[in-house]
Amino acid sequence: LRLRAAQPPEAAARIAERVGQWLAQAAPGCLGFYWPVRGEPDLRTVVGAWLAASARHTAALPVVEGDRMVFRVWSPGASMGRGAYGIPVPHEAPAVQPDALLVPCVGFDAAGYRLGYGGGWYDRTLAALKPRPRTLGVAFEACRLASIAPEPHDVALDAVLTDGAGVVQR
Repeated sequence: LRLRAAQPPEAAARIAERVGQWLAQAAPGCLGFYWPVRGEPDLRTVVGAWLAASARHTAALPVVEGDRMVFRVWSPGASMGRGAYGIPVPHEAPAVQPDALLVPCVGFDAAGYRLGYGGGWYDRTLAALKPRPRTLGVAFEACRLASIAPEPHDVALDAVLTDGAGVVQR
């Protein structure tokens, strides 16, 4: 977490730029993403621009409900409340099923496994979503690990995008 927090603003800007390129290429209709906390790259501006590009685009933020997350519609200026862990969540917004997810990573490895905060929220949610959305981890290259030593409940991401030169794909 300290390493991620120490990344320069240029690294986060590069990630946002690359996410914008990925959105244009991948063309999801409904995108789940995250509200930035604890040094995570802030993608709200790039997601807002993606939303403005087409009335067919929908964005959603995760909301903890029970032992999993649901994704509730978000747009810039949406009414927000406080969710689990004090993270802002869309207030009284409808739930949707994203066809693509941007997933924040504390760390990641070449096999597409990620480290989060240890609560297992994304793993449980991804294991339960049918159909499973495409998953793109969002991480700083400096946080790449040789292996996160995945456990049986860990769910690998389809790819991880960083501020570095390439995208890790499994």
